[in-house]
Amino acid sequence: MTYKTVATVIAGGALAAVLIATGQVSQHQGQTWKIKLSDAPGMVHFTVQRSRDGNTWSTSTDVRFANFQGLSRNTIERGGPAKFEYIHDAGRLVCQGDFSWNRGSGTFEFEPDHRYVSELRSLGYETPGEEQIFSMVLTDVSLEFARGVREGGLQASTQQLIDLRVHGVTLDYIRSAAHDGYRSFSAQDYIDLRIHGVTSSYLRDLKAFGYNLNSHDIVELRIHGVSSEFVGELKAAGYDLPSSKIAELGMHGINSDYLRDLKTYGLQPRADDLVQLRIHGVSTAYLKGLKDAGYGGLIASEITDLTIHGVSIDFIRDCKDLGYNFTPQEMIELRVHGVDGGYLRRLRDSGMRNLSASQIEKLRVHGVD
Repeated sequence: MTYKTVATVIAGGALAAVLIATGQVSQHQGQTWKIKLSDAPGMVHFTVQRSRDGNTWSTSTDVRFANFQGLSRNTIERGGPAKFEYIHDAGRLVCQGDFSWNRGSGTFEFEPDHRYVSELRSLGYETPGEEQIFSMVLTDVSLEFARGVREGGLQASTQQLIDLRVHGVTLDYIRSAAHDGYRSFSAQDYIDLRIHGVTSSYLRDLKAFGYNLNSHDIVELRIHGVSSEFVGELKAAGYDLPSSKIAELGMHGINSDYLRDLKTYGLQPRADDLVQLRIHGVSTAYLKGLKDAGYGGLIASEITDLTIHGVSIDFIRDCKDLGYNFTPQEMIELRVHGVDGGYLRRLRDSGMRNLSASQIEKLRVHGVD
């Protein structure tokens, strides 16, 4: 038996669901439940599985004890047969089964609430099918949520109501975004934002830093690991960049730590140079070493050429200490031909001083050691 499994964590509440669908299952039309006590106060862990027409729908979630009618904690702890109902705006699950050892299991029948369907239609939603109503029960699509979505200006479909809840979109999240100036988001925008972990505080911070972005640009920032802290630090450091450029920085691993190190060393490369430097593994310590050695004015291409050819800060310091003031290209040529600090010292100690880079290179090429 093979199943296709999708796991979803619903933020803003104790709702964690595993949905199993579109797989080959037994033709038995099973509707089963399991319950165990939850660690969260006033909650129980409720697992529901429904197999119909070759597909299985399953959810495992912490729900409020108050949603159950006819079920007591005493029944769960002491054990024995039980009949109870799980009640929601969209309908109810009429359950029966047995408890032992603080756990229970059994079967249920699903009864949609037709008043719920009528109310959805009056709010402008299309009539949900029975499977959608069943999903609404288990994903907590209440009438309050459906009304709040409409009041928030979202023209969500009935299916999108379910998708919003599956991906953890709450009314507080929608209202917070609108309050912070994001009034053009669609239902799908909210779903995409939550899928990629965009929090209310992240949206608020972007606005505070002067960015008025659409959902696509915000998601792009999150995909590339850009924190709101990093966006603020870029602004504070004088980098007033479009979101696409900030996403590019994040994509290449430029983060708050890298930016702070640059600031500590008094360095502020151009944004394009930052990317080029990072691609070639140029550390902030290397940049500081260049600056301390008198090469703080080099352009990014010169710096990356130095690192590509193995010109270390130690070699640059040795050159300076021995009285040489080589250009970046001269240091590259010397390293290409195997000249290091030790070789330069041996030349000095043998009395050969004040040589040009080309003279040192020729000596090395001809085996003068």
